[in-house]
Amino acid sequence: MARQTRVILSNNTSGANQHGKRTLLDTYPQLPKLIEGYMRANLKIGEICEALNEDDLIKIGKRSVERIITDHDLQTVRRSTMTPEEKAYHVLRITQDDVLGRWGYRLIHEKLIAEGIFISCKDIMKLRSFENPAATAARHPTTRKVHSHGLYSAGPNEEWCLDGHEKILSEMGIAIYGIIDKYSRMELELVAVPNARLADVPPMLYLERVRKAGGMPITTTSDMGTEVSKLIPLVTTLRNLCQPFLSEDDVESFRTVKSIYNITRERGWGPIYRKDLSNLLLFYKAGQIAIGFQAHGDLHKETALWVWSQVVKDTLDRILKESQTHRVRKQKKALLPTGGRRIDFYNLKPEKWGGKDLLIKVSLEQLEQFKAYDKPEVLRFGTEESIEFCTRRYAEIGAPEIKAQNAWLIFAMILNLPIPDNWSSTGIPDI
Repeated sequence: MARQTRVILSNNTSGANQHGKRTLLDTYPQLPKLIEGYMRANLKIGEICEALNEDDLIKIGKRSVERIITDHDLQTVRRSTMTPEEKAYHVLRITQDDVLGRWGYRLIHEKLIAEGIFISCKDIMKLRSFENPAATAARHPTTRKVHSHGLYSAGPNEEWCLDGHEKILSEMGIAIYGIIDKYSRMELELVAVPNARLADVPPMLYLERVRKAGGMPITTTSDMGTEVSKLIPLVTTLRNLCQPFLSEDDVESFRTVKSIYNITRERGWGPIYRKDLSNLLLFYKAGQIAIGFQAHGDLHKETALWVWSQVVKDTLDRILKESQTHRVRKQKKALLPTGGRRIDFYNLKPEKWGGKDLLIKVSLEQLEQFKAYDKPEVLRFGTEESIEFCTRRYAEIGAPEIKAQNAWLIFAMILNLPIPDNWSSTGIPDI
């Protein structure tokens, strides 16, 4: 019997590797833009590879990332094309808001990276030591207070620590309420409120945080105060509804402690005031006399409250974002995670640092049962009439961006007040 020959038809008759000449960039042309975005989020090369693999499903090594950075002239600290003069300009520009000299070189470094400007911490320290030697010396690690004991938490969302702070900006008539995660030390909520002692404020802000997170912590901790009188039964009822198998005898759903023991929240207030809000307060005090502010006039008082509340809200939003990407320096003796970004500790890779997400899931249907706590009027700065007046006049003057440097100028424009001859673009009148 003659042997039959088997014929195999192929679409690749040449036998050449059809994909041999394709590169990662041919397959993923968006890679340079993705890498640049991750660098702005304060990720290192190895972390960028992990993020591309996990978030974008792109397998790539460190050498390939470095090659793309080189070939596409992406700016890094080591591959900066800026002249010393340009570096000095950017450092001086970003520190215009730090008139009290409270920012350290690491914070300035992170603020610049968020804008896509890469200057080494070493260069920033040199520039700051030349431009403001006293502030640089005050920020040296040896001048900091070393705490004698450490905090511990099993993972993100095991414990949220919350509190209101009225003393920071009391002269403006603005208070702040904040929620922070103990494990990651990441700010979860920072909200400007007219009165942090109102019992309706904590429940509404807490439920808003629960809605955003999709759940609640095992334990909530707050200072002792009348403002949590409505929050305590709310938290207890909500946890019992969503996790009925966790007994109050085993783990408290809500703890009230003295301020000195609400350590995570109290430690969080310090940097917020020293680095940001103290500067706002200086701009506020420096300009109010020169611009003709009359503290006893209702129109002046309500207009100033509306204008400066916008400044504080924007500042708190920025602090909240910076808290996520802030890189905590490595500390060998710390019981909580260090050596990474807070957002990684919290919801991206807590397992890498030995933690576990302990969030108790809460559905939108379950939250519907607590709609009575939704009272947005407690966040309103001024009467309905004054807010309507300020909003209308603000639109009429072109709705310029409100910053600390021009807040009093916008105040004057809304009320048609004359601008003083000695008024400076820095927001602090010339003497």
